[in-house]
Amino acid sequence: MQADFAVGLSYTAQLITASVMAFLLFGFYRQYRKDYLSHWTLSWVALAIYQYGIIAAHEAALHTNFAAHHPARLFPTIIASAAGYLHIGWTLFGVYELLRRRPVRLRESKLALYALAGFGVLAVLLFVWPSAPAGARHLSRTVAFAIVQALAFGGAAVALWRARRRREGVGLVVLSVAYFAHGIVRLEQAFTGAMISTTVLQTVPLYLGYIGLLVQSLIGLGMIACLLEDAREAAELAVDEIEHLAYHDALTGLPNRPLFMDRLIVALAQATRGNQKLAVLFLDLDRFKEINDSLGHTVGDTLLKAVAERIRRSVREGDTVARFGGDEFTLLIPKIDNIEDAAKIAQKIIEALKVPFLIQAQEMFVTTSIGVSLYPSDGLDPETLVRNADAAMYRAKDQGRDNYQLYAPAMNAQAVERLYLESTLRKAISQKDLIVYYQPLVDARTEAVVGAEALLRWKHRERGLLSPGAFISLAEASGLIVPIGDWVMREACAQIREWQKTLDINITVAVNLSARQFQQPDLVEQIRSAIVDSGIEPSSLDVEITESSAMQNADVTIYTLRELKALGVRISMDDFGTGYSSLNYLKQFPIDTLKLDQTFVRDVDSDPRNAAIVNAMIQMAHSLDLKVVAEGVERQAQLDFLRRQECDVIQGYLYAKPMPPEEFERFIRERRSRAQGSGLGAP
Repeated sequence: MQADFAVGLSYTAQLITASVMAFLLFGFYRQYRKDYLSHWTLSWVALAIYQYGIIAAHEAALHTNFAAHHPARLFPTIIASAAGYLHIGWTLFGVYELLRRRPVRLRESKLALYALAGFGVLAVLLFVWPSAPAGARHLSRTVAFAIVQALAFGGAAVALWRARRRREGVGLVVLSVAYFAHGIVRLEQAFTGAMISTTVLQTVPLYLGYIGLLVQSLIGLGMIACLLEDAREAAELAVDEIEHLAYHDALTGLPNRPLFMDRLIVALAQATRGNQKLAVLFLDLDRFKEINDSLGHTVGDTLLKAVAERIRRSVREGDTVARFGGDEFTLLIPKIDNIEDAAKIAQKIIEALKVPFLIQAQEMFVTTSIGVSLYPSDGLDPETLVRNADAAMYRAKDQGRDNYQLYAPAMNAQAVERLYLESTLRKAISQKDLIVYYQPLVDARTEAVVGAEALLRWKHRERGLLSPGAFISLAEASGLIVPIGDWVMREACAQIREWQKTLDINITVAVNLSARQFQQPDLVEQIRSAIVDSGIEPSSLDVEITESSAMQNADVTIYTLRELKALGVRISMDDFGTGYSSLNYLKQFPIDTLKLDQTFVRDVDSDPRNAAIVNAMIQMAHSLDLKVVAEGVERQAQLDFLRRQECDVIQGYLYAKPMPPEEFERFIRERRSRAQGSGLGAP
């Protein structure tokens, strides 16, 4: 009787311990939200239910005369057995999640738990009939469960022991030892249970219950130690991640501007002590904004990552490649013998980027402009070296892109000039210092004025009248070209309406669309708004796109041009012959006019090759039912040649230079007066 009381007392102590651990771990789970804590909490709940079922079945066996198959003894035994096997499953899930740092798969875990619970129920029901031998019943319920527990906890102990080297602290060691000890205890219980089943022993030794309580407490201590160490490690990882994000670019993983400048400071100190040279390279992708606008930021980001990787592979191990922002990259070469070595690296990067990129099953071609500055000749501090490399990069862009330039002192003056012009250009928009000039378009056969091209001028308050060549590239690079282009469009439409009223003339005005403006998603809506607000007929407006802009993304170009055509506007392709148009695409573009670039027209009267090219272009355009405008006509001999080739429209200084609206109006009136005086009719 005293032995039965001691056994019940040990079971009760284990029940209390399991309940306390379940409560503690649940509190930790609510705070830390770790997956393994939820499974360990459930494992202790299952263990408490197991202990409670054992106690209930034990009391029923002691104080009643019920047989083993009676519901009063059978039901708590079934609950205890199922809970015991679930305790094993949830414990192993927690160990897996602690070591692998990822949750177990939901579907597989549910199937495993169903199988364990089912096995526990089956173990109880296997020998439930009255005539079944008690020894067999004891083997299926107690011995089998003890063996499964020993194997499961032994395997968990081995896994935890192997993982201890990868983590600091004693938590994994304590839990591994506790699980191993628990496995040994369960093997001892299995051996003892087998002897009871064969009547070698009559009862379970009392010491096994007390050892089980001690091991159970050690497991709880090990779990809490693992939790605290895991939380500390997670905090350290979070700090490392925050530090990494603070000094690295999130998209490419390269060092960012602050880290690059820090490394440059250190490299300068080392170069000064060792009397060595170092180089800074500043890279900017050419026309990357157009890729972003036409294909989307997802494609742009993928391309940036590919570019970053290709640049990184082009440099040495000790060099630093950083993303400065947007499509700008910097490169620090800490030890270099001469400027030629830096030039070789710049050329290597340029060649590496010329290889097409395959992004979303589409080939993309990217070029870069690179500026190079050298310590100590081009600067003694980080800011100066980066600024001078940046200035050299802009010089590379001015030289046609896809090249590198070494820094020269004169570039700083150019950079200052660029900043000054950009600042004053922003003010020019709000202060209405921009004006539109108009150059007549003349019918080659009748010499009647059939239209005009709108050309932007900047009436600079200090430098006088500036032509587009002085500021358009700056407007493109800064993004100011978009609001400027919209303003020119509205000015031209309003001017068309004004001339239709004052001159009683049906005139068409051509307005240039920049490459960036053409990529704007609301371009068609902006042009429609300008037409509606001015009240002109859409056919009075002619929008011009350059050949190179049209071919950047031919499919998008076709879609946009068709939308513009649906508005009723006319469409011209400017600078034809200077790009790389495919005749197949030219046939698909819904254009009305080809404008021959003045570089071909300039020598048509003296260069047989130019004459042949212009003749072929005119014939091809006419075969596609397109009109042809020849730009830059300045001499009578050029005009005579173009007339012989049946060119449709002439534009150039031979007839008139670009002029402000009031002068254009006088030009029309004077030509009309001369024509009427000579009896030739309207101009």
